[in-house]
Amino acid sequence: MRDDQVTGLHLRVFENRKSFYLYFRTKTGKERRPKLGDYGIITLDQARKAARDMLFKVSLGEDPVAERKESIKTVTVADVWPRYWSEHAKGKKTANEDRRIFEKHFPDWFKKLSVDAIAYPEVYRLHDGLKNIPYQANRTVALVSKFLRLCEQWGFRQIGSNPCQHVKRYKEEKRRRYMTTEEAENIASILQKKKASEPGSIAFIYLLILTGARSGEIANAKWGDLQINKLVLKSHKTDHTGHDRVIYLPAVAMKILEELPRRGPHTSITGIKSPKRIWDTIRIEAGCPDLRLHDLRHSFASVAISEGYNLSQIGELLGHRSEGTTKRYAHLMDEAAVEVSETVAGSIIERFKGKTN
Repeated sequence: MRDDQVTGLHLRVFENRKSFYLYFRTKTGKERRPKLGDYGIITLDQARKAARDMLFKVSLGEDPVAERKESIKTVTVADVWPRYWSEHAKGKKTANEDRRIFEKHFPDWFKKLSVDAIAYPEVYRLHDGLKNIPYQANRTVALVSKFLRLCEQWGFRQIGSNPCQHVKRYKEEKRRRYMTTEEAENIASILQKKKASEPGSIAFIYLLILTGARSGEIANAKWGDLQINKLVLKSHKTDHTGHDRVIYLPAVAMKILEELPRRGPHTSITGIKSPKRIWDTIRIEAGCPDLRLHDLRHSFASVAISEGYNLSQIGELLGHRSEGTTKRYAHLMDEAAVEVSETVAGSIIERFKGKTN
């Protein structure tokens, strides 16, 4: 389908997409058919502007296609990452996770790739190399996808050339891991031993255990957020709802805070961003190497259910703004109800026995 305003501009229709291309010859007679972008990603007006800009360069004797290939062929993933970090990732709530994935799951061979050369085989190889950790494999490809979309906007790749959409994601098993009574006892003993040498990290872990808060919430909590016996956070994961995140602090949690050095209102309560390093040591020493920091939040919910609190109350404590999110714990309420019914039924049977003797 040829455009009636710009010579050489046309729309090619494929099975799964429509794309704008421009046909022209350079002054040396070389044929060029660069793709300008996919319809839906760019508009017809944007395609016309891009085509006119390119044809203007051709009229001056330039070869914009060859120039573009030459200018970006040596720009690697590692070269562009600092720009991704400073202009996009740094201000995100998931900034630390982006950096962790880049440092841990982007192998050297991938970091050295020319950004413009990354295609399906390279992304498939990256994803396949992480198949033993499917969740991380999928998160890594999601980061690559966002990274490449920004590379398109910055002119390092053709618009609409992102290959990540064709990589089939691994099926993720929903994981619910809860701290057992024995594990809790072991962890408590280890936390007490390490308290003097790692006060900030140990306080951080205690707050996760005692409040059910997210790691990011404790990491971002400032002394100025403390209001008597609760933390009131203006900025948090669900702040798009317009509500403050309130983290209620039981007496034992308040005691832990009282033992920390109190600085200015804008300083971090624990003084650290994450206790993951020491937690990795603690969970191995406690005999529960698969217990993640986030599982402490699940454990808080499971104990609350066992104590008879309903899903609405638990959702309020955990800072859920969607009932659907809290309903993931409904099966625990069923299990608790079954346990109660068994206990009650057992008591009734015992009384029946007494009557029949």
